[in-house]
Order: sequence, then C-alpha cells, then structure tokens
Amino acid sequence: MGRINKDAPIGSEFAGKPKKMSWERLWTFSGGPFTAEGWPKKNLHTDTEFAKKLGLPTIGASATQYLGHLTELMIDLFGESWLWNGKFSDIKFIKLVAEGDTLTSKAKVVSKEKTGSEMEVRLNLSVENQHGDEVLIGFAKGFVPNA
Repeated sequence: MGRINKDAPIGSEFAGKPKKMSWERLWTFSGGPFTAEGWPKKNLHTDTEFAKKLGLPTIGASATQYLGHLTELMIDLFGESWLWNGKFSDIKFIKLVAEGDTLTSKAKVVSKEKTGSEMEVRLNLSVENQHGDEVLIGFAKGFVPNA
C-alpha cells in the first residue's frame, strides 16, 4: 500500500493490516498498570463475568483501541503530517468488537480539493470484522502536497 498523493483517484480504496483482538491485546490495553495489585483490573474489557453482568456475550474491545488502528492507517497513507493536520469526524462505534475478532481498517477517497499548496483529501472510513460487518464508520481528511 502506498501513500495517498494528489493523483489518487476518487474511489481509491486502502486497507490496513488485519489485527486479531486477542485477550492479550484487550488486557494490555484495558487492564491498567501491569504492576497494579490484582492486575488486570476487572472491567468489561478484561473480565467475562463482569461483561456478562452488563448483558454482553463476552469481553469487548475498547473502541479507542481500534480507533488507534485507523490512526495507524492514516499515518501509513499521509505520513507523519497526519499527526498535526489530519482530522477524524463523525466517528461512530456501531457494533461490539469481541475477543477473537479480527479487524481491518479501511479508507476510500471520496473527494479532493486544492487548498493553496496542498490537496485536501477526504475519506470514508470503516473498520470491519472478519465477517465483513462494520464495527466503526466515519470520515477523515488529510493533506498532501499539490505540486
């Protein structure tokens, strides 16, 4: 996968590397400090009984964890400049991500607009599980050199 540039056609699609949401990832992300007594702390991301008491079938991934996967894709597409001038908008978490799910971040170019020396590129975003179900949707914009 290459970076987005000014010549990327509208409709271009990009995908990040699939990531399995193992219990190790969930516990590491949501379990609190490793040195804390009783680690991991019990919450809906680390404890099946706790999650089931809340009506969930199993532990679920923190939505910010897989928003991080989208951020990784944006940095791959726009380079480090994403960190200071990229923007997410209208992000919606629409389905539970359970332990064992495999997620793939996706982006599709929907518009481009010249803004001085840069091209603003707008993207539709999604994160899909291994069944092709969207678990996150939203939009992003980033900038690439117009020259």
